[in-house]
Amino acid sequence: MTSSVHSMGQARGIPPPLGWAGGAWGLIGVSLALLHRPSEWQACVGVLMLFQAFCGVLTWHRFRLTRDAVLPDFLTVMLFNLFITKTVTALGLFVRANAEAFGEVGQLLLKRESVPLEYQFQAELVFLLAAVVFTGVWRALEGRRLRALWHQPPSKIVWAVYGLTGVGYLGFVFAGFGASAAMTENLLRMFAIGGLAVLLGGRGPYAMGRWKSWLAMAGLVPFLVLALRSGMKGEVALVMLPILLPIFRRMTVVGFAFLGSFMLFVLLFVFPFSEAWRQANWGSWHGYENAGIPAVASRVFDRWANDGPVETATQSLASWATRSSSAEAGGLVMQLADRDGLIGPVLIEGLATVFVPRVLWPDKPMYTPGAWFTWYLGQASSPETATTSTGMMLPTELYWMFGPLGVVLGMPFLALLYFVVWERLRRLSRTGLVPMLALFALLARSADMEEVHTIYAVSAPVILLVYVIVFDWLQKLWMPGLSVRRVPRARP
Repeated sequence: MTSSVHSMGQARGIPPPLGWAGGAWGLIGVSLALLHRPSEWQACVGVLMLFQAFCGVLTWHRFRLTRDAVLPDFLTVMLFNLFITKTVTALGLFVRANAEAFGEVGQLLLKRESVPLEYQFQAELVFLLAAVVFTGVWRALEGRRLRALWHQPPSKIVWAVYGLTGVGYLGFVFAGFGASAAMTENLLRMFAIGGLAVLLGGRGPYAMGRWKSWLAMAGLVPFLVLALRSGMKGEVALVMLPILLPIFRRMTVVGFAFLGSFMLFVLLFVFPFSEAWRQANWGSWHGYENAGIPAVASRVFDRWANDGPVETATQSLASWATRSSSAEAGGLVMQLADRDGLIGPVLIEGLATVFVPRVLWPDKPMYTPGAWFTWYLGQASSPETATTSTGMMLPTELYWMFGPLGVVLGMPFLALLYFVVWERLRRLSRTGLVPMLALFALLARSADMEEVHTIYAVSAPVILLVYVIVFDWLQKLWMPGLSVRRVPRARP
């Protein structure tokens, strides 16, 4: 069995045109932030523009350097997601400030009770500080070589592992083992999707754009169906990530057309479907119908027939936009920190016991910081009775617990933790396919790094590494034929 090896990407300087464009955009943002009061929407947009410049320049530069990699590195995907998040947040602020010109979308944003703009401004400053600190520590640790995945295993082995983990995951889903097996179930899903990400992101016959790539994309269909059943757009995005990553890193005319088609599919169908699913099946939305995918999809088609696809998409987009502002989510926490003061390590008190498997401790408490926050806001009588989970955003959560030092010290710790875990998985992937697929699981974590709660930001990579070491040992013991031949170190 052989594996192809690509030279590791050397960290070259940022191309001048990209640097100039990012610098000009960031300078405009700084000007807006300085020329307007924090209580004005332009100041917050200015910070977001500076954020876009920082993330955008680094993302596209690192995508260019990892063009030939099988998978990009953790930091690149994290910055890419931050770029998208800040773009959406900036557009939301702009539309809200000019509601009359944007019709129904603007009016729906106006109707929602908004966090005062000065707190949104403060939150985005905290987010920017957190991103800069995390990025600085990661880049110092990686040196001149981007820590992407460069070697690709034989396709037959990847397909075999995809089959084993995919069947195992579906077995867990339909067996209904519940919370006791939730971590194993989720890892099997990540390994299966990660296998397809390796095939689509590599340079073999199943790579994105090659004639066999449709087979790898077809392998995502069962996971896409289950993602739709969850009613969560983030789950759909996770399933599509193996397709989107190679498109962004190797943008072509065909890839651009596919990306446009995917965005159209998301706007016209996924957004209305997700909203209809929540209304039908989520208790927090007073939905107890237990409707299936065909029933919910038919309601979307009925809305298309009655209101038209564009109007249906516009209404769902407006509903989503009211819940997807990082500035508002973080601003609410900053407002509470100003009102109530710092709360100390309340949200990480159960950190030590998180690592105990639920199989060994069936009555282990559930750690739900989002439910606790819902209760704190007065929207539930207790954390246990909360039917919704309210996000606090990782940087502002650290700030609320420990103040500015929580961000200045917490983000370097997290950067070091994730870098160590990422590097350990990369080294294990030289001889083990399970650690290679686990890299995709960590990439999925990077995509929502800003939104995760602190207790899970710390515990998740450690638990992942432990599970991977166990799975890797079992695979080499029981199925040594699926192991990958040791790959020599690539020379600079």
